[in-house]
Amino acid sequence: MDNQNKEKFQAIPKNLKINTRIVLTSVLAIAIPTVLIIAFTAVFLSTTSSKFNSPSISSTSYNIISQLQWSQTASDITEVLADDKMETEKLENIKEIVSDIDREGTLIYITKNKEEFFTSSADSSILKRAVEFSNDENRINSYFLGEDGLVIIIDEGEYQLIIINELLSLPNFLDNNKPRNIVGTLINKTSIIIAVIICTFIIAIVVISLITTKTIVGPIRKITEGANEIANGNFEHEIGYKSTNELGRLAESFNDMRLRVKASIEEQSRADQQQKEMIAGIAHDLRTPLTSVKGYLEGLRDGIADTPEKQQRYMDIIYSSTCDTEKMLDDLLAISKLELGAITLNCEKVKISDFIDFAEDIGEELKKADFDFEIIDKTKTPVALNVDTDSFSRVINNIISNSVKYKRPDIKGKIVFTIFEYQNTVLFEIKDNGMGVDRESLPRIFDTLYRADKARSNVRNGSGLGLSICKQIVELHKGLIWAQSEPENGLSIFISLPIYKED
Repeated sequence: MDNQNKEKFQAIPKNLKINTRIVLTSVLAIAIPTVLIIAFTAVFLSTTSSKFNSPSISSTSYNIISQLQWSQTASDITEVLADDKMETEKLENIKEIVSDIDREGTLIYITKNKEEFFTSSADSSILKRAVEFSNDENRINSYFLGEDGLVIIIDEGEYQLIIINELLSLPNFLDNNKPRNIVGTLINKTSIIIAVIICTFIIAIVVISLITTKTIVGPIRKITEGANEIANGNFEHEIGYKSTNELGRLAESFNDMRLRVKASIEEQSRADQQQKEMIAGIAHDLRTPLTSVKGYLEGLRDGIADTPEKQQRYMDIIYSSTCDTEKMLDDLLAISKLELGAITLNCEKVKISDFIDFAEDIGEELKKADFDFEIIDKTKTPVALNVDTDSFSRVINNIISNSVKYKRPDIKGKIVFTIFEYQNTVLFEIKDNGMGVDRESLPRIFDTLYRADKARSNVRNGSGLGLSICKQIVELHKGLIWAQSEPENGLSIFISLPIYKED
């Protein structure tokens, strides 16, 4: 059998529900012993049925079955005699009963009102011989078995039945002077039957227990071992039990839980690492301007700035560093409020044409910084957005500020602002021709306090908060933001927002 057929063969019992298995187990626990007992009984009856029929009575050997057969024969005859039928009909019935009995050594004599009614032999001494057998001429309704044979005398008042068989002997009943009666022999036979039934039930219970262990206890053991592995922190261990029943779904739930817990731990680990990096970044970025302020203040205090021009220059540097520190603290406060959900948007309907006007104002400022600026509107229909203008203006300004800060020194800076319409969204692309971001840093540029510049030598080159604030604000607008870049070939920031629809 190939693997495919083997899997099909195993799939039926494997996928049974637990309650179905329990019911099936209970049915089998009853059905298997019942079938075996019926089979045993059928074999027993098929091999012994002939011994219970009158025609098969043995005249020369005695056992319990032959005794029962003789008794049954006598009972059949007495029933015929007690019937209300005509005497001729009674005689015919009696002849039919005794016709198949082994005639050798058997004499049957029936009287009616002490006159001969039926005899199986012309021997008139049968009554005398019956009395000799029983040693009691007054004995009636007796069943006597001795060393000289069998005699049955039944007196029904009007009729008297005598059956004699001189050849029937007791070879096994009187050995060693240990007589056994019929009841004892029946008890022995019954004990054997009961023992067979008990053994059948024991075997059936063992078989059912093995089936239950394999189909229910086995999977439960696998699930328990897997749960223990997960509890001990081994999230690589997968419970190897596949099925559509309750146990299969439980194993699948444990495996899904394992993956979710593993992902949660990995996410928490990344968050902890980012938090450490953020704390280190905050400390570094605050230390840089504060060190500058401290140094120039010491120069003023110690009289190093001994001319009014020098003193003014020192004061300007101190003021600029203080402003940088203040801006960074403002950004930190903003990102904290955004992450805590403490900022509420005041959204309003804004047309794309209004964005274009806003972008043109930014373009005028960029020209003063020696930047080329281009706006491309690819929307096909007049569309509008539902946005908080102040927050979204901050997003655009932060992105463009980054483009200005990271321009390439060897070429003139350029920013292209493109607006697309796609299904139920408006897509903005802000593309520059600056330094770009390497592939390793690109997925993290929206993380809090992350900068591709690992040295972080100057906070004016970016604190790593601007794009993180952009991401939080865009997501509050139920939008998406992402980036594409090639090193030394510029950076593209994409923003997708849902189109405003009238209620």
